[in-house]
Amino acid sequence: MKDQAKVKEQLITKLVELCKCVTQLEAPETERNQAEEMLRAKEKELELKTRNLEEVNTALKVLLKRRDKDKTELEEKVLSNLKELIVPYLEKLKKSGLDTRQKAYLRILQSNLNDIISPFSRTLSSKYLNLTPAEIQIANLVRHGSSIKEIAKMLNVSTRTIEFHRGNIRKKLSIKNKKANLRSHLLSINEHVF
Repeated sequence: MKDQAKVKEQLITKLVELCKCVTQLEAPETERNQAEEMLRAKEKELELKTRNLEEVNTALKVLLKRRDKDKTELEEKVLSNLKELIVPYLEKLKKSGLDTRQKAYLRILQSNLNDIISPFSRTLSSKYLNLTPAEIQIANLVRHGSSIKEIAKMLNVSTRTIEFHRGNIRKKLSIKNKKANLRSHLLSINEHVF
């Protein structure tokens, strides 16, 4: 009986050890299954997010195209209104008997209106963001062929002030101390816009 009890005890011990081994063998399989399930869930989540991002991207592209179209339509409308409602009166003013100062103001007015509808000023202000509004105005007058004296008279400032601004413009356009003609350079900027 003692032997039988001993054998029974050894058998139970062996069974417990065997159960532990089976449990240890099953644990990695369970962990692997859980990891695979988690991976599949993450892949589904990633696919969903990818589809959502693609939809958002498509929507943004549509919105950007619409914005560009609206911008073009607005520019065309402003240009059309300007040509129909303002230019005829400017032409009548030009033909009326204006003195020299009034003609200068009319030229400034026409120049400013041209700036509004011309891509030149947008190019100058966007390409050379560090130009001041006065420098952009003077650059536009130089581009139209006005001399230093004419610009000074139109803007009611000294010729020295205009020379100072021209120097700053040349410096900011990286043509200072070069033999480049400022007007020619400004005209070439305008040509690159089209």
